[in-house]
Amino acid sequence: MLSAVKEIGRFVSQPTVKIEGKIIFIVLDSNLSFKAIELEDFIAEKIDRYLYKTGESKGNRPSPFAPINPKEPKKTFEKIINWFKNYERTPNLKPEDLNKIRKINNVLQQEKSKILSSIVDQVKQLPKKSTKFLSVRINDKYLGDFRLFREIFNLNISQRIGRSSSKDRTCSICGEVKDTVSARTHVYQFDTDDKPGFITEFNKKNYWKNIPVCQECRDLLQKGRDFIKDKLTFKFYGMKYQLIPKFLLGGPEVVEEILEILSDTHKSISLKERTVKRLTDDENEILEYLSKKEDVLTLNILFLESQRSAERILLLIEDVFPSRLKTIFDAKNYVDKLFNEEFNFGKVRSFFYKSDEDKRETDLDKYFLEIVDSIFRGQRIDFNFLVKFFMQNIRRDFMNNEFYLFKIRDARMCMVFFEKLGLINFEEVNMEPNLFDEIFNKYGKSLNAPEKRGIFLLGALTQMLLNKQYSERESKPPFMKKLKSLKMDEKDIKALLPEVQNKLEEYETFDKGKRLIAQEASKYLLQAGDGWRMSVDEINFYFACGMNLYEKIAKIVYEKHELPIL
Repeated sequence: MLSAVKEIGRFVSQPTVKIEGKIIFIVLDSNLSFKAIELEDFIAEKIDRYLYKTGESKGNRPSPFAPINPKEPKKTFEKIINWFKNYERTPNLKPEDLNKIRKINNVLQQEKSKILSSIVDQVKQLPKKSTKFLSVRINDKYLGDFRLFREIFNLNISQRIGRSSSKDRTCSICGEVKDTVSARTHVYQFDTDDKPGFITEFNKKNYWKNIPVCQECRDLLQKGRDFIKDKLTFKFYGMKYQLIPKFLLGGPEVVEEILEILSDTHKSISLKERTVKRLTDDENEILEYLSKKEDVLTLNILFLESQRSAERILLLIEDVFPSRLKTIFDAKNYVDKLFNEEFNFGKVRSFFYKSDEDKRETDLDKYFLEIVDSIFRGQRIDFNFLVKFFMQNIRRDFMNNEFYLFKIRDARMCMVFFEKLGLINFEEVNMEPNLFDEIFNKYGKSLNAPEKRGIFLLGALTQMLLNKQYSERESKPPFMKKLKSLKMDEKDIKALLPEVQNKLEEYETFDKGKRLIAQEASKYLLQAGDGWRMSVDEINFYFACGMNLYEKIAKIVYEKHELPIL
């Protein structure tokens, strides 16, 4: 993955820092005396001259260029002063350089009250939400225009990354022997050295052996990371992922063309003239666009979690070809047409969000990402694992008398999507032709056994009864208690059929159509015999699917006649 980030950095010629803000400069004259406080727009092309280090926290420590906290501008000013004070002790400074730093430090100290007052006035005049920085300028020149400050800036960085380094070693990114390689990329913050157990010989001095990186690669990694963070980072249902392309074929012009298109999603991808299909909740998603490309590149999909100054990899999906994306979108399009509704990963996320509605934070991210990983890699998903979480959510809505039929529909869409991708498979079983084959065959091969079909038809018949009771009472149907919170076992299912029939008789609504459904359900349950090899979750899932499809079952049994209301 890091080599892909580096190659992106190689082809990114312009800075990708996207900051709109103002810089408040403490301006000194040629004699290094205090001159004025001046305001200037932040211009990304000048970041090298500012000595601005992207991705830095704690006030951009390598140089006196710091973000201003509007509530505490004094602290920011103190950081600038301390920087010059600290670097009076920089080793091997020439006498004239040391005098220059001391003089600047003395001026800032002597004019502290006047300078701080002017800074506060400037901050008050700027919009509260605007980004503000504080730095020093000498007449019209920025600190990066001076050899002295560039050397200190680079020395500061090299000291930090060179705590574990070695000479004449091979860089892990470019594969070349370099004069110096050192530990950590300082680009992604998941390569930390705070856990001795992950370090060679448990010695931090040997940390460079884990990820030896040369300075050239580190610079390219930073440029690539900036580009990816700015242009190729997308929302993903409460999380974010970075899309990192890796180019396999094609010359520089091909790479530049694709990166240029990817970097301008609003103009090139999300065209208003057409409807863009998406798998996620990010309107700028570009996966459909990439699914139409040739396999001249692969994609790394990186889910990161930021934890203070560190980062943790939640999931890294490597080497996803555009052809795999096409397969995924083909499956999505099939589900869209079958259900006349758009399918996306949000359907899956709704079942893998929180294990309990009362929880403040999501606690099922791990399972959700495992499923996402399986989708992109084409790996099998355990059917019983899925059904367990489907039923947890369906039961919750059912017991709350909420729109549980919609939740069942979402689960069915997920099942068809997974089956279409080959992530779940059902054994082929030869069944006799039946009145309801249109339904049994339409939504996949899951209804491949007599017990499943019997449970399914009983679920449809039961929903018709619930509808009748609801229309009579306009409240929670009392027969719902018989369904045991959708935790019925084989014995409960077999006992339920006659109870449904009797209750429909009481309401004088057990007509020819419902009798036909009951007969077919009874036939299948008898064929199934005893000792079903099905979990309680699976039994109730097929029952719930029947509840959801009761209207389609009704259309078949009542043929072309006008459907009854119930």
